[in-house]
Amino acid sequence: MLAALVLAATVACGSSAPRFKDGWTRGPSLPEPIQEIQAGVLRGRIFVAGGIRADRTVSATVYRLDPVSGRWDRVADLPEGRHHMPLAVLDDSLYAIGGLGPRGFDPVSTVWVYDETADRWRPRAPLPEPRGASAAVATGGRIIVIGGMGPAGLPDSIAIYDPGTDRWKHGAPVPTPGDHLAAAVVGGKVFAIGGRPLDPGRNFDRLEMYDPATDTWAALPRMPTARGGLAAAALGDRIYTFGGETRWRAFGEHEVYDVRAGAWSRAPQLPTRRHGLAAAVTGGRIYVIGGGPRAGFAQTDAVEIFTPPAETALTVAPGPALWPALAVPAPAVP
Repeated sequence: MLAALVLAATVACGSSAPRFKDGWTRGPSLPEPIQEIQAGVLRGRIFVAGGIRADRTVSATVYRLDPVSGRWDRVADLPEGRHHMPLAVLDDSLYAIGGLGPRGFDPVSTVWVYDETADRWRPRAPLPEPRGASAAVATGGRIIVIGGMGPAGLPDSIAIYDPGTDRWKHGAPVPTPGDHLAAAVVGGKVFAIGGRPLDPGRNFDRLEMYDPATDTWAALPRMPTARGGLAAAALGDRIYTFGGETRWRAFGEHEVYDVRAGAWSRAPQLPTRRHGLAAAVTGGRIYVIGGGPRAGFAQTDAVEIFTPPAETALTVAPGPALWPALAVPAPAVP
């Protein structure tokens, strides 16, 4: 009986350890476990800001990863704590947009831009309405914010920011209002992916495309797995989606939409299943950062890097060498 219990415990422990294969490698761990973050890439370096810490406090901390050295540095804190706050990079500037906080889950309308030379955050025109757990992308010289949760529920409007005038306007309403969605840009078109209607038990499998040139939306093939709390990143002509959660578990799903083919495919799963995670592309690789390894409140410092097969990344310029410590075995996630 004792031997059986020991064997069962060994198997259970082994199943919790990340397995790195099929294009996945271990990246440099975050300085602390954090969930409900998004990421932005500025001058080849990855930024994550705010989030929810292991003690369930709201963070104002901003970390920056240099992929060449594999080193995380702490830069200027946000003016206030935020979580569920999207980041977007436009015209060589990093924007932090809306979010929830600073003490609880109240949506806010603040917008800050990071001054890297002075290492400080400066205010910009606030969103037309408060919203958090939204998605934000940059294309065509504008920032486009989609979905999220507002004071009165789910706003269907999209908000479009012009940095030249420091003003916001509304665009065509999103067909499927939701929070905890992801978004990506390919070929100047904006893709809204997944999400949920304030309820992780009712996740969406939607994929909807916005054309900024015509201010119109179109429905596209549905994602194989309905997910909210996921992350997405575009590389070449493909959109890679990672993780998410239901009310009961976190997802390890990794599904890819080929924009040219108009079709989804399944890809190698995340080594560490999680939700409320960030994804960022630099040097032809996708960095999947932090998040919660269990549904609800849970945090990890895991950073895992996916390198697509060479034939899927022909339009991507080669990047810096992989972080030197990627071959070190990863510890089990708590």
